[in-house]
Amino acid sequence: MTVLHTLSRLATSPAALEDTLALLAPGSSVLLFQDAVAMAAQPRFGQCLAPYTLYVLEPDLHARGLTLQLSATPVDYPGFVALTLRHDNVQAW
Repeated sequence: MTVLHTLSRLATSPAALEDTLALLAPGSSVLLFQDAVAMAAQPRFGQCLAPYTLYVLEPDLHARGLTLQLSATPVDYPGFVALTLRHDNVQAW
């Protein structure tokens, strides 16, 4: 079963993010949106997010005046919907 994990809140540190991601299997898909997009603009979160297929909601990134610093696929709103349809389940964190 494929699962898309969505994160909407900014982790306070890489250690806090690792605690959140501890239940995810390597290779899972993660979508950062709302305030969580700030993690994609901070290289310090790169190692924590590297084991996952990472997506970032581009309009949220731009709304915050941030640029993508991690290896992630930017998606728009239709892309977000397409991701939910490609996965068997969506888990919000």
